[in-house]
Amino acid sequence: MALNRREFMLGLPLCAGLGSACASSVANHASGAKYVELAAMQTPAAGKGTVLVCMPETRQTKEVWTGLSDEMKREFGLVAIEVGGRSQVSAIAEGVRRHRPSGIVLMNNPTVLAYRDFQNARATGTFPPAVIVMASFLDGYPRQVSQATGISYEVPLITVVTNLRKLVVQPIERVGVVLRPSLRGFVQRQAALAEREQIRVVPELVSSEPNESELRRALRRLKQRVDAVWVLNDDRLLTPRLIGEGWLPGLNERPWCPAIVGAASLVSPAQSFGTFAVLPDHTALGAQAASLLFDIADNSWQLSGEADVQLPLSTTTTIDLVQVRERFALRPDALSQVDHILE
Repeated sequence: MALNRREFMLGLPLCAGLGSACASSVANHASGAKYVELAAMQTPAAGKGTVLVCMPETRQTKEVWTGLSDEMKREFGLVAIEVGGRSQVSAIAEGVRRHRPSGIVLMNNPTVLAYRDFQNARATGTFPPAVIVMASFLDGYPRQVSQATGISYEVPLITVVTNLRKLVVQPIERVGVVLRPSLRGFVQRQAALAEREQIRVVPELVSSEPNESELRRALRRLKQRVDAVWVLNDDRLLTPRLIGEGWLPGLNERPWCPAIVGAASLVSPAQSFGTFAVLPDHTALGAQAASLLFDIADNSWQLSGEADVQLPLSTTTTIDLVQVRERFALRPDALSQVDHILE
């Protein structure tokens, strides 16, 4: 059964606006793209500057905006503009032209790529510091974007498995992962960290563009050798066809293994895909991005040296209780440790 990707992926458009404080203005460009201001908050205090927030309009980005604006709106000017994909370079260019921001926030991978294209299109000039949030596999992005740092969206595997061990009775010692060659380095770094808690990562490599039968075979081989399956936030492995004809058949046949996922939308009792997710708290993620921007502003809007990517400071847990009760045994106090229980 082919499934609608919008039920699973982080970027689905779940909200129509950013609240009562929103203001919208639209200007057409030669490319056909629209410039849309989702929200604008006060003129900055003397010498403080304006932060331009480039984001798609989703429930999750709205939560990040709330955390960011609550922290910064008393001192800094804030403008949120809609960037719905990599093609919307002109929207970013117009936002920069209108507001001349001291700092920029980029939410999600297509927005980061659009901003990188904007930088590459400008032959000369300097760019304000950028803070990247909600981008998968962030490690390489700050090196691809001039004057950028950010907060990782992936919670370290060691943290996720440690949390899962507190919930289920069965031992979780070997965690399998299906991966494409381009993510081998990311998985190796996570595996090295996981070894500290005696967690062994078992990789199962597929091609760069796997079809559903290749994925299904890889998943079946993997499940024979592991205690849990780790599903990466890889768009190439989470297409509608691969979800419907690869992941779901593979995960819903014996031997059953808990599936660790990196998106709340992948945990659904109606589909029995993800068993457990540990994700950044989106409002707290916005507050953490604000803290980064305060530090950058205190440094005259300059990044100091090679800015390291930070880990999220606050996380939330989600569990598919229907799936767990059917297939696994819970520890007596397990549910008291979970933020979101789906049943």
